[in-house]
Amino acid sequence: MKTIEWKDWEIFCRVVEGGGFTQGAELAEVPKSSASAAVARLEGQLGIRLFERTTRRVRVTERGQRLYERVAPLFAELHEISAEATSDSAEVSGLLRISTPYEVGSQHLSESLTRVLRAHPGLRVQVDVSWDQPDLIRHGYDLAFVMTDTALHDTSFASKRVVLVERAFYAAPALIKTRGLPRTPQDLQGWPTLGNADDRHWEFLRDGVEIARQDVEPRICTHNAELRLKAALDGLGVTRLSPRFVQDAVGQGQLVRVLPGYASSPLKVYVLMPARKLMPASVRVLLDMLEQTLGVPEARRPYGKRRENA
Repeated sequence: MKTIEWKDWEIFCRVVEGGGFTQGAELAEVPKSSASAAVARLEGQLGIRLFERTTRRVRVTERGQRLYERVAPLFAELHEISAEATSDSAEVSGLLRISTPYEVGSQHLSESLTRVLRAHPGLRVQVDVSWDQPDLIRHGYDLAFVMTDTALHDTSFASKRVVLVERAFYAAPALIKTRGLPRTPQDLQGWPTLGNADDRHWEFLRDGVEIARQDVEPRICTHNAELRLKAALDGLGVTRLSPRFVQDAVGQGQLVRVLPGYASSPLKVYVLMPARKLMPASVRVLLDMLEQTLGVPEARRPYGKRRENA
């Protein structure tokens, strides 16, 4: 009976996920020549072609794709079991690299980070502020927080939804005095607006049901909520922000909630992590702390092919 080279099988999975031998070798952390040799050995052992190769590209065959879909979840589960078995005894130290939008970091992440750092003096944390959803493997992040009002751009990483960020509408008293107090969403027609970079319309919800939708052409388009807040305080337009983010300004009378009987569609905040890697103890303790402070649900672990545009 021939010995099964399980490493060849795992390299095969990484080549599928990487869309070729170069990226697949990086994911498997082996030289490209070793990845090519592993796949060739596996093809010889199975007696089938796993990839169609041309001078310009490598494409998994139909039989190769079927094998990948059966095998990849098994390796992911083995990694998870190994990580769980070792994380309890592993020292929580070293550098934890995180990417997060500013609002998520300041409002939802800071408390968990403070508790973890106090409990583990040997741990260091680097937090990069970014709205974009990064490629965790390429950019070397252990965790990335993503805020979106639609779906995740890439479902190849393990993910947890952290929290829903409620949104409502706010304006400065001076702007309301000039424009008049709106009674319905239609009354905002013609008002100057301050929105996200991708805002084309705003939804108006009552009891979670969309009642109206208003097209917007924001005077300021930015994912930076701090900038939108300051512009709203200066009376430059009505803005859509989290009640938690503007509570101080509202409490001081600098902003007024417009159309208080309506909310807007919430933003979904996810935390992503590389499913291919053993989960470091530092990642696990932070996720555990997030669950305690924010009530994070269980991870969703997809095992589909990694999209090439990620």
